[in-house]
Amino acid sequence: MTKRPTNFQVSLSDLRHNVEVLRGLAPGSLFCAVLKADAYGHGAVTIAQTVLEAGADWLAVALTDEAVELRAAGITAPLLILSEPAPDEMATVAGLAEVRPTVYTKAGIEAFAAVAPGAPVHLKIETGLHRVGVPADEAVAAAEHLQSCGLFLEGAFTHFAMAAEPESPLTQRQHQRFDTALEDLTTSGHRPQLVHAANSAATMAFPQTHYSLVRCGIALYGADPSPELRPRMDELGLRPIGSLVSVVAHRHRIEPGETVSYGQRWQATETTELATLPLGYADGLMRSWGDAGQVLINGRRYPIRGAVTMDQTMVEVDQTVKVGDQVVLLGRQGNETITAGDMGDVLGTISYELLAKLGRRLPIKYLDE
Repeated sequence: MTKRPTNFQVSLSDLRHNVEVLRGLAPGSLFCAVLKADAYGHGAVTIAQTVLEAGADWLAVALTDEAVELRAAGITAPLLILSEPAPDEMATVAGLAEVRPTVYTKAGIEAFAAVAPGAPVHLKIETGLHRVGVPADEAVAAAEHLQSCGLFLEGAFTHFAMAAEPESPLTQRQHQRFDTALEDLTTSGHRPQLVHAANSAATMAFPQTHYSLVRCGIALYGADPSPELRPRMDELGLRPIGSLVSVVAHRHRIEPGETVSYGQRWQATETTELATLPLGYADGLMRSWGDAGQVLINGRRYPIRGAVTMDQTMVEVDQTVKVGDQVVLLGRQGNETITAGDMGDVLGTISYELLAKLGRRLPIKYLDE
């Protein structure tokens, strides 16, 4: 296989640092590293190995296939599937050692009980996100049903909708609803061993929600959950672990009135120097990066021009830029830095989306192994 000049460079030493910082925020809680979406684009297997070496106690993924991948790679740590697997996936889950499914429907509970009697599960309780989960006032009934089916209620959890915006009153309401559901479970004799609610944002901003385990995803990778929490990220010294790096593959000049890329979305008003980069939206860039995105070349910022195409991206440069020069799309070069959060602000999205879109055809280069 040929070696592409474009890659996603991941600093494992910065990852270890972030694990240490985040674990230190909740010293009385177990630490769960969230590795869904291929560890937010950073490569799930290597990230799993590294966070476990750095002290993580649990891992979490979104899909059964993601759990299968980690087990096939020899990862044996306790692992939670954050969404309820489909009934026809439950036999696969049952065959994976130390993998716990989330349950929240009658069908899911019964399907897992049929293939894994006595196995531990985690009950998802809906408190305000309104995505999936057992309504808080039905938690006891769900616990009784899973017990009657022969399953073990190892954990109960919820997920916050607005923890990344600390001023929102919804987090407090969700916290109260969850506490009430936990009290009901305990009173009825269904007290779970593990209780968890805190995502990255709540781990940093709401210590009262740490319970017995915290689940950190986006902050683990050094990206911010929201602009509101950037000062907290800086205060804690969390470091972005990934840099998207390419090179200038081609240079040319266009005259005034010429347009760049599909759709003629950008037109030159003067003689313009352009550089073409050998990556595009098939590698995970958003097509809209051409509206306001920037890159770093030789420690300076240059604007992307025209729509990002499937395999290539065009940038307006000056005569100092040469073919072969390194280009940083996410990360640091010289005294300049472009973070996923910065780019998300410009494009009207969030760091999660930008990182999760990074494509599997994009080679990952691990540093400090």
